Amino acid sequence: MLGLFLEPDAAAHLSAMDIDPLVKMHALEVVRKGYTLIKGTISPEQCREAIAAFRQFEAANSAIFSENRDANGHYPRIVNLHCAVPALLPLFTRNRVWLEVQDVLFGAPTALYTSLFYEVGSEQPLHRDTPLFATRPEYLYFGTTVYLEPSDDGNGCLEVLEYGHALPEIDREAMARARYDSLEDVPAFDPQLWVDYQDAIAEQGRGRGLRSKKIPAEAGDSLIWHPQLPHGGSPVKDRSRTRFSLVMHNTPQGVPVYHQNVFFQPTKPFSETAPWRYRGCEGREIADFADGISFSGSTERKYPLDQLRSTQQLELVTERS
Repeated sequence: MLGLFLEPDAAAHLSAMDIDPLVKMHALEVVRKGYTLIKGTISPEQCREAIAAFRQFEAANSAIFSENRDANGHYPRIVNLHCAVPALLPLFTRNRVWLEVQDVLFGAPTALYTSLFYEVGSEQPLHRDTPLFATRPEYLYFGTTVYLEPSDDGNGCLEVLEYGHALPEIDREAMARARYDSLEDVPAFDPQLWVDYQDAIAEQGRGRGLRSKKIPAEAGDSLIWHPQLPHGGSPVKDRSRTRFSLVMHNTPQGVPVYHQNVFFQPTKPFSETAPWRYRGCEGREIADFADGISFSGSTERKYPLDQLRSTQQLELVTERS
């Protein structure tokens, strides 16, 4: 059953399944609360190795990295760094319980779509991801984080609107028509339409008395959040501290991901087949994006993989599918 977690009786169905009790517990948390934090899925050694691999890559590409540092010497989030630093891939492929929870909830094997590598907390306001991760069929997506360092009130931790995933979807077509004469004119990215949507969700949450909650984590913990869960990053109080983590956006293999132009046309048919290829890696599938990495929040300039030093794209690849 593709998208088991989206079924009205998902909790009952999960409760009746004969699966690993730990996997079941965390799957039920996603369905009921909108997120789950799985403790100690990655060893301290793996966390240290991942950070060390990043530092080696940084040193090998110092000219690129130096032009992307902020005033505190840190970097904005780095898009698809896993394509350039193969040592990050085990955070996905060898994260057993975390993967099995998603497999059960999807009703299909979990594949890696894209990633964001963070050196510091995001400080993002509460938001839903779905306008930018608009799958077909809808909502077949999980946002996830693997923490390489502790995340707390000092360096900024995840903040969620607990149970906000259950807030009913708004009339997206009406919202888009308020700004566009035709839904066909909605672009892939419209910052103002994004704000309109997130403001409407926040108002719904306030009307139901929902409150934000901070989710501290330890190095090696892994988190999964429902595609409709409003979430963000709490303010960073100590800007000298890092908070290394890898956010991964996951779908069942072959599910396409669109953006706002599709999200605000929920009744229009779109292809349900992803246009990209996948690479096999330790029994898992990874979307084969070879256009390089970029630093969000700067110029969004792409750095192609063949222009990066000391990189071997997807070194752990065992087969191409």
